[in-house]
Amino acid sequence: MSKLSDPLIQESINQLKEYIALPSVSAKKQAQPETAEFLKKLLTDFGADATVWNDFDVPCVFAEAHPKKPSNTTILIYNHYDVQPEEPLELWKSDPFELKVTADKFIGRGASDCKGDLISRLAALNIYRQEHGDLPCNVKFLVEGAEEVASQHLEDYLKIYHDKLSADLVIWESGFKNEHEQFSLNGGTKGVLCFELEANSADIDLHSSFAAVVDSATWRLAQTLNALRDPSGKILVPGFYDDVKELTQREKDLVEKTITPDLKAKWGLTVPLLDNKSVNYNLTFSPTINIEGISSGWEGEGVKTVTPKTAKAKLEFRLVPDQDPKDLFAKLTKYLNDQGFTDVKVSYLLGEKAYRWDLDSPIVNTLIDTAKEFYGGEDKVEALPSSPGTGPMYLVNKYAEAPIVSCGVSYSKAGNHAPTENIRIQDYLDFIDFFDEFLGKIAKE
Repeated sequence: MSKLSDPLIQESINQLKEYIALPSVSAKKQAQPETAEFLKKLLTDFGADATVWNDFDVPCVFAEAHPKKPSNTTILIYNHYDVQPEEPLELWKSDPFELKVTADKFIGRGASDCKGDLISRLAALNIYRQEHGDLPCNVKFLVEGAEEVASQHLEDYLKIYHDKLSADLVIWESGFKNEHEQFSLNGGTKGVLCFELEANSADIDLHSSFAAVVDSATWRLAQTLNALRDPSGKILVPGFYDDVKELTQREKDLVEKTITPDLKAKWGLTVPLLDNKSVNYNLTFSPTINIEGISSGWEGEGVKTVTPKTAKAKLEFRLVPDQDPKDLFAKLTKYLNDQGFTDVKVSYLLGEKAYRWDLDSPIVNTLIDTAKEFYGGEDKVEALPSSPGTGPMYLVNKYAEAPIVSCGVSYSKAGNHAPTENIRIQDYLDFIDFFDEFLGKIAKE
């Protein structure tokens, strides 16, 4: 890791330390203005014209930099500065908001998701400019502060400032090496619909002896949940799959060429996998339903013999193009009413649409080819039309009107959203070199 002695690499690590030290947890509305100002200074020092948009509750940072020699190519780097809550603190082995540097890792909240990605991209741009005396193309930055809470107000910002967002390629917030140590690039995210169900059965919790004559709210909620899917995982809401976008042959081919992850070994699964066309097919193309949490009755130590009056569950659908969260919420509500669950309250929490494409364009082919050359061949790289996760790709594509590709510094055991979140130092250094090589290629095109 002799490259660590490079002054520009050291500068980037110091920037990462400062960035991670800002506890920008969007769920707590914490340190958002301070982090936005930090980014404005960081991007201004880089040489960009940077500004903080403060039109809504959460500030958003935008910047653009241009080479001295005019370029017809523009890259938009999208990122988010907010992070997940650090709890449970007892599972961290170091301060979540102090970058810990070990022999092989950077550890801290946001190291992987996704503060390390923004700093690595900046480092590559700085190195390229040092090597060549100029930037390779026009570069724009869009860094929001609420991605972890469904990008609140992002569309409001994009509606106002859409004329600033035009680009030829959007480099998405983050990326990783998969379980097989393949460098992963993908061109999409699933959408999401989060909702809550609440069942109520009485004005008060009843003595459990009355279970002889009355069901608790918990049983009522369990019946409601059981009506939503069959044992194979198929969602039973009528019309749920009506708008699912048909796959292209290239999208199918990309997924069929991908190595199947061993999920049982990876997670120590004690339950069988759901029925699937293939693991990669379902992860990439299939909508899902998930119970995020259930709460009802006595959950403390010991025994309290009650028949609970209230039961709640938070759920999510992961969506694919062209499913619409609000349309599906209306179908869900009607279905539950038709099934006789008119007494169960259904509440819309948040929704985002999905985005997916087949990774076929000249500039993206250059990116993928550079990855294959840099990381050691075609078998060292995977390219997928979508990830199983969710983000505001649909919105950014809608207003930037440019293809989107996700790639970055993380790896399969980074622990995103979990205690001791980390990235490997070598992956960070390698990505900087890879991105520097890509910048060199697009400068020549």
